Amino acid sequence: MICPNCEAEYVDGIAVCADCQTCLIPNNEFVKEDDDKIITLEDWKVAHLTHDFIEAEMLKANLSGAGIDTIIFSKEDRMRLNLSFVGSAPIKLYVKSERFEEAAKIITEIYNTEVKDDEIDGKAGE
Repeated sequence: MICPNCEAEYVDGIAVCADCQTCLIPNNEFVKEDDDKIITLEDWKVAHLTHDFIEAEMLKANLSGAGIDTIIFSKEDRMRLNLSFVGSAPIKLYVKSERFEEAAKIITEIYNTEVKDDEIDGKAGE
């Protein structure tokens, strides 16, 4: 079930949104004004897999700058209660299927770009 007003999702059996008191509707009946359906991973492909959240955020920023919608998905938050698993959950970077090739090219370019020592230290041009 989903709230058509604030888009909060609920399990079946709940009828009213706890946040805005709006009657809930089934997920399959929900249509956003600017989209024809809810985001599902069926329309997305994994463009990159990492264990470093900062790396995932950096790639997402670069892809977003190129106009490519990106979703970061990880089970890390659910595993934090057991500290032995922190950092072990894979982090997946999803892009829309139709932009996958373009995203893969950008990611490849990022990893193939050589960074010079003077650029790392922030001393470029000195």
